[in-house]
Formats: sequence, C-alpha cells, structure tokens
Amino acid sequence: MDKKPVAKVPSHLEAPRTNLLMRSGRWVNLYDPSPADIVLEDWVTGASRVARWGGQTQGDIAYNVLQHSVLLEQVLVTLLAPDASPTLRLAALMHDLHEGGGLGDVVTPYGKLFATAGLKEVKARLDRALFLATGLPWPLPAPKVDLIKKADRVTAISEAVQLMGWPEKLARRDIGGNYRGRLWLEPIQVVDEATARGAWWERYHALAA
Repeated sequence: MDKKPVAKVPSHLEAPRTNLLMRSGRWVNLYDPSPADIVLEDWVTGASRVARWGGQTQGDIAYNVLQHSVLLEQVLVTLLAPDASPTLRLAALMHDLHEGGGLGDVVTPYGKLFATAGLKEVKARLDRALFLATGLPWPLPAPKVDLIKKADRVTAISEAVQLMGWPEKLARRDIGGNYRGRLWLEPIQVVDEATARGAWWERYHALAA
C-alpha cells in the first residue's frame, strides 16, 4: 500500500509571504524567518504569555512556557549533565521560544495530528532564526539535541505529576516513554508572566556573559 506523501511547509519562494507583526514593530516571515528579523524581547514576552498543558494546570495562574524553560535548564544541569556548557544551557533555555510568536504550546495530542502538516519544519525554521540571532550554533550536534529532549521529557513528567495530578507511574509511561530516571522533586511554584520573564532574563544574561 502506497504511503501518502507528507506535506511540507513551502518556502517564501513557493508561496505568498505570510508575515507576523511583533510587539517591537518588526515583521517576521513565518515561511522563511530571518535572524535579522528577531528581536529577542518579542519572543520572550510572547512565551511568558503562553500557557503550558493547554491551560489545564491546577490553580488560578497558568503555568507558562517561559517558566517551563527555566525549570528545564535547571533539570538539565541538576539531573542530567552537571558539566553542560553555557552554549548547551542557553539552547535549553531557548528551546521553546518559537512558541512565543503566536504558535503557542501545541499539546502532544494536537502535535500528532499536525505532524504531517509541517509543524516540525515550521518550528525548526523559527528555532534556526532565533538561535542564529543570539549567536548560538545551528544546527546543534545530535548529542546536545538529545540531552535537551531528555531534559524536556523529565521536566514534562515532573510538571504533569506536580501541576496536573497525573499518577507518577502513568506519567512516566505515557509522557516519558517509560522513563525510569530521576524526576524534579522540588515544588514547582507557578508564577505570573512578569516573574517568569525576570527569571528567564536572569538565566540568559548569566549564561550569555
């Protein structure tokens, strides 16, 4: 049985331009985002306003993408790679900034539905522009990508248990792909967007110095 062709995201040469107007007044071409069009504050602010877990976490304040990113960087160096370089730690801190440009946090069930519609390629193009705009290498070496993905998985399991009420065994199986390693055990205190931005910028400037 023939497989259906996987749809790809067209380049700016193959489709009309689709530009996103950012807070700074800069336009970003989503088909072909350029590092020259990146104003980091736009993406940091946007990410601080994006709720993780579809906005379904417990409590009165949404757990946002920027707070997740700060926690992931700490998971990386505390549980997985104590000797991680500043470059790798910055990459971890920035791994979800593409969500701050209107893309949002696409929860896994939707992500699987959208997988054939080019979502991964859209994210990759935005990541490339963001990383190059801040002086980070692109693409990252595969082992570094794998470490960030593992830290993301550990962070997600920990968030699910603490913020969503998932049974740990189920979270390890369904979210972590049967991950059996250590989780983040310190209480995750959900903060507002301004506090999340402050924490993210503090880590960014410490690592980029």
